[in-house]
Amino acid sequence: MQHLSSEALALNALGEGTAEETAHLQQCTQCTAEVEALGRVVTAGRAPAAGALPHPQASVWEGIHSSLGLGDAVRRDPFDTPPASDAAESGPAREQSAPAAEPQASPVSLDAARSRRNRRRLPQILAAAAAAVVLAAAGTWGISRILADRTEVIAAVDLAPLPAYQDTGRAEVDQRADGGRELVVTASGADAQGFREVWLIAPDIERMVSLGTMEGTEGRFTIPANLDLNEYPIVDISDEPFDGNPTHSGDSILRGVLEP
Repeated sequence: MQHLSSEALALNALGEGTAEETAHLQQCTQCTAEVEALGRVVTAGRAPAAGALPHPQASVWEGIHSSLGLGDAVRRDPFDTPPASDAAESGPAREQSAPAAEPQASPVSLDAARSRRNRRRLPQILAAAAAAVVLAAAGTWGISRILADRTEVIAAVDLAPLPAYQDTGRAEVDQRADGGRELVVTASGADAQGFREVWLIAPDIERMVSLGTMEGTEGRFTIPANLDLNEYPIVDISDEPFDGNPTHSGDSILRGVLEP
């Protein structure tokens, strides 16, 4: 089965998949799981932050102020507390120094009042915008991380037992997003007279490459980058004695030929 591409997975997580992709997701558990994982990242990125956001360092506002070419009126970091002198002016001392009769304030136009209010709110608006950019970047990083960890099965085979054995198993070749390949081998049993070794063997049964020993009922093995699976398509699990001989013992437990 051909799995969805990374771009298609991301679009489906955003709710923008095609009818064909939706039909594929109804049948493919692997792609469905990946879309659900991406969807959780999207939901977290879109949801409002719980509680107050942490205050950024002063250098963040300095960078925003410089990049936007703002004036001196909004140079102070909006997250800074007002200077002590400002607070003192609003206290009792200011009330005592006020004249007995204050002159009536001259009327201010509605447009002018709105203009002043918008200027006062500009730092908070820009700070909120900066926080939104941080959240969006975090969401993008999360999606990129999930897609980077994604693998695709490019070949597989059910492993059959050789005479004198009754185990069953399966082998799959995973293509990672970074281009590397892994052989994932499972076996129903873990018993052997010695230890189990996993091989990739050529059809002539003369040339073979050992990928390592297998513990338990599942093992993952890195396939050398320069190894052509068309030349070494046979997956073999052998029973090896503890004799110090690195060659194949000739006693195979499971075997199968990889198919794309």
